[in-house]
Amino acid sequence: MSTDGRRDGRSLRYQHRRPELLSRVTEFLLEHGIASLTLRAVAEGVGVSHATLLRHFSSKEELLTAVLDHIRTDLAARMSSDPELASAESTAELVTSLWQLLCEPKEQRQFVLLFELIGRRPAGGQSVSELSESLVLDWIELIAERLVREGWTRQDAEPVATLVLAQFRGLQLDLLVTGDRGRVDRAVQTSLRLLSR
Repeated sequence: MSTDGRRDGRSLRYQHRRPELLSRVTEFLLEHGIASLTLRAVAEGVGVSHATLLRHFSSKEELLTAVLDHIRTDLAARMSSDPELASAESTAELVTSLWQLLCEPKEQRQFVLLFELIGRRPAGGQSVSELSESLVLDWIELIAERLVREGWTRQDAEPVATLVLAQFRGLQLDLLVTGDRGRVDRAVQTSLRLLSR
């Protein structure tokens, strides 16, 4: 309720629309980063009240975890619905297509956000297990599932998925720092030999 007794119209607007709000928050953070992140600034940036944002995300850490999960689930959905990604006949083809997609400037923002988030690791904030699940384990599972569907054993798929994820993130950092796309693309192609059994 506002101070004059009326309900905040923006709160009503987003009362049952958490997915839409999360999409807007994710886009805001991808565009602006988290260096000086406050829930008030995010609320203002996406056009809702601070109280509305707090109804959906009780803390900054909860908001960041939700954003990371949103990015991962969005990419997982794209992997099954995007014609180029869905038509990949092997994990190596899928990884190649994903790499091309993730090198687009709009998509690279998620790596900038990731590196910024790792650099700000809050003391006494989000637990290590929650952060590792959001940043690492969920992504490894996404890649490992594809490998298992292709005939890999779970025991073999998990370490290979870990290497693929580490290479993507390391090479994206390299690309953001140097801009040397040709060299980094060649490194990706070399690493894909791991996926050819």
